[in-house]
Amino acid sequence: MKSCFSFFFFLFVATSLSAQPNPTSINWPVFMARQTLRWDTIGTSYYSGIILGNGLMGTNIYKEDGHTIRFDIGRTDVTDQRSHQGTGLSEPLISRPRLPIGRMTLKTVGEITGAKMSLDIYNAIAEGTIYTTKGSLKFKSFVPAEHNVIYISAIGSQSEKDVNWHFVAEKSQSPRMNQQNAGNPAVYPENPASQLSKNGGFNICKQALLNNRGGYATLWREKKVANESTMLISVGYDGNGKEDEVNAAMQAIQGFTRIKYPVLLAAHQKWWHEFYQKSFISIPDQRMESFYWIQLYKMASATRENLPMIDLMGPWFNSKTPWPGVWWNLNTQLTYSPIFTANHLDLGKSLFNTLNKNLQNLINNVPQEWRKDAAAIGRISGYDLVAPLAMDQKENGQFELGNLTWAMFYYYQYYAYSKDRKELQEHIYPLLKRSVNHLLYHLTKAEDGLWHLPSSFSPEYKYAEDANYALSSLYWGLGTLIHLNEKDGFQDPDLDKWKDVLGNLVPYPKNETGFMIGKDLSLTSSHRHYSHLMMIYPYHLITPLKEDNKALIEQSLNHWLSLKGALQGYTFTGAASMNALMGKGDQAYHLLNQLFDQFIQPNTLYQESGPVIETPLSAATSIQELLIQSWGNKIRVFPALPEVWRDVSFDQLRTEGGFLVSATKTKGETKFIKVYSTKGDTCRLQTDLKVSYVSSDKRKNLAYAVYQNDGKTNVSFSTLAGETIFLSDAGEQHRFKVLPVQPTIKESWSWGLKKKFNTFIKNR
Repeated sequence: MKSCFSFFFFLFVATSLSAQPNPTSINWPVFMARQTLRWDTIGTSYYSGIILGNGLMGTNIYKEDGHTIRFDIGRTDVTDQRSHQGTGLSEPLISRPRLPIGRMTLKTVGEITGAKMSLDIYNAIAEGTIYTTKGSLKFKSFVPAEHNVIYISAIGSQSEKDVNWHFVAEKSQSPRMNQQNAGNPAVYPENPASQLSKNGGFNICKQALLNNRGGYATLWREKKVANESTMLISVGYDGNGKEDEVNAAMQAIQGFTRIKYPVLLAAHQKWWHEFYQKSFISIPDQRMESFYWIQLYKMASATRENLPMIDLMGPWFNSKTPWPGVWWNLNTQLTYSPIFTANHLDLGKSLFNTLNKNLQNLINNVPQEWRKDAAAIGRISGYDLVAPLAMDQKENGQFELGNLTWAMFYYYQYYAYSKDRKELQEHIYPLLKRSVNHLLYHLTKAEDGLWHLPSSFSPEYKYAEDANYALSSLYWGLGTLIHLNEKDGFQDPDLDKWKDVLGNLVPYPKNETGFMIGKDLSLTSSHRHYSHLMMIYPYHLITPLKEDNKALIEQSLNHWLSLKGALQGYTFTGAASMNALMGKGDQAYHLLNQLFDQFIQPNTLYQESGPVIETPLSAATSIQELLIQSWGNKIRVFPALPEVWRDVSFDQLRTEGGFLVSATKTKGETKFIKVYSTKGDTCRLQTDLKVSYVSSDKRKNLAYAVYQNDGKTNVSFSTLAGETIFLSDAGEQHRFKVLPVQPTIKESWSWGLKKKFNTFIKNR
């Protein structure tokens, strides 16, 4: 790609530390109030309910029938603990699946006629009034940020004064056994029936698991004063037969009640306020802006640093799901994709800790002779990550090469965005190497002198030799290992071998339609997964920086989307991200709006045969990529804004290199960029800002370089750890304030359920 350099120079700017620009000024309560979800009618399904969670426990609130409001009870780690039987694709969904717990129901005297409710995500509190033919019920509910308790208060009026609660336990079996699924065992010994009891004011539903492998217990306690009832619910879990699940739940409720309610509520709100304020975005499309913030809410509701990783549902388990496990050929990866730019790296630890805790199982997933230096994972696992991967297990698409390496892409992103050298050395590098070694073991050199991969499954499509899904993972993995050795001081004895393989690895199969599925296999039917395009996204191995690549990307993308019929939600998020990579903001925006119009449910959940959490979360990543991208050793500020977004702002979005970047665009013009360096390194920016002012809050003299390339300004400068660099076109007097922008598109939008929405939902 030809570059046009119109100027290149170094400047030294003197600035007084006493004249620092003012910091960010955001009225968070006012701004976040516009992200509140609202209901003017009560939801009747999982996908129109009110969801609450604290990373482990959660509830979903909706109407069960004309006289019943249900509060589904979920705890993420409640799983069966049967011995693994064989290596079938769906075996983990029988041996180690999520298990249903039950629901607390609120029974009404009169028939439910309507509701007015809200979910305030800034404070993580749901409240509202439910109307019946005999009165009303005013409720408030939250799941405390640091207590494993579901809190519900209800105040009844007229004939509804006597608040009536009833717990309904669900049968403790894998949801797969409720359906006619391939792989279900002919004989399925059931877990024992649950047992109800009372103890010291607590109601207890205890559920044992087979073979003394532990169990779980739901405890609840009601406090009643006049026409007001307060219900506290907790779930204890014992997965090894060595702990007291009843006592754990009892202690959780007792710990909650020992703290004065105002103090506890204030601590809960403080946790959530601090969580949100780690980063900020504001865009003129209110529907999309609110959607983005709700996805951050869902992430923090679904996991925390030292809690279980997110599967397909998080704490909002549904017993009708066919997916009670963890999927490794897209779902896990997309679920965690927004945490990096959003500056919530801590949430990723739930995934990374799971990988490290179960390292031996990842190793045992490969054939015995490779376990000395390889690891892998098949398509489906439980939280123990047992999912063997061998060529003799190709039935039902089990033999997918590249799943673990793709997961390691996001673990490596953690390092790229944090520069946590210790994590890289102790965990990321060794496991990345093992995942790449597994792919290397499958290579054979053909008569053409090139290394080839055997027939493997390209997710959601077919088997193919040299499948681009596996090839792109191998290309990325090898390139990353080589980079770490050449640039980061690793001295691996396998470096020369990796260079040789990379230099002689078969090219990506492609034809006149663009990238193929694999050797001799074209994409000829509709395909929801972008498994054949991962060298474009997320790996950024084929980028539009070269003209030939740009044409190939467009050709591949257009052909993929032209085949209709099987396209689903994450098709649109992947395509939006690829268009953002190309700088095509309008096309990316159009794809995201198609997603919202056709697939996203009123509470922003999503379904494909059952609940799957990854698609809305990956849409948050696509929105981030309209605002900022960091790949190819460069940070791109406002790289793909839609034309109609004239005013945009963001603050403390994290990038590769450990930089926190802030910027504002007003009336279509970038006004300033602010870069905080967490680790100290060279920062390279690309922007449309005409840079005339650069300063530091740590140094009076700052050297920087500027050049023009294809109409964009490129700036580079060294940084110190803890230093903030300010760039603008307005001179030293610029105030560098990040403020919310006024919504001009769908400006009165709120997520939640509206009466006018009902017909739309039914017709989906």
